[in-house]
Amino acid sequence: MTSTGAWPQPGRAERVAIVAVLASFLLSIGSAMAQEPSVRMPVYYVAPMLTQVIDPFRPPAHIGGAGNRGLEYATSENQVVAAAAVGYVLFAGSVAGRKVITIAHGDGVRTTYSGLLEIWVVEGETVNQQSAIARANTGFHFGARVNDHYLDPQILIDASDSEARVRLVAEPG
Repeated sequence: MTSTGAWPQPGRAERVAIVAVLASFLLSIGSAMAQEPSVRMPVYYVAPMLTQVIDPFRPPAHIGGAGNRGLEYATSENQVVAAAAVGYVLFAGSVAGRKVITIAHGDGVRTTYSGLLEIWVVEGETVNQQSAIARANTGFHFGARVNDHYLDPQILIDASDSEARVRLVAEPG
């Protein structure tokens, strides 16, 4: 402090240095937050639509082999597709002429919705479980992955359903 009791005012060079340090700090926080979280939050999944699964998950025998890397649903055109769980949209667009949405979830799982007529979300958007995200075409497919490993989405749905039925009972006293 100065003899008058006020803090000295920084000059232009000091202000530039302070801004540079703050910008560097904020960038480091942002990149740290973009890293895979070390603690995963529990995520509960529901089916993206309430129709019959006509082709279940069939893992391929080897990389690139035949199989079904998700669930194929019996759909008709114009059926609404819902987000299976809370997450944010990583991708919303076309892949090889098919409309596709990929959503990242807090547990590290990415769900993919393909065989769509219309996409109603945009990349970076946060979605809630059961938010309407698209309109299905015939041949709607729902998949799930962790990194490069495909998961059976039905297991995620079934596990979430069973956990929703857990009831806590007070300890006798």
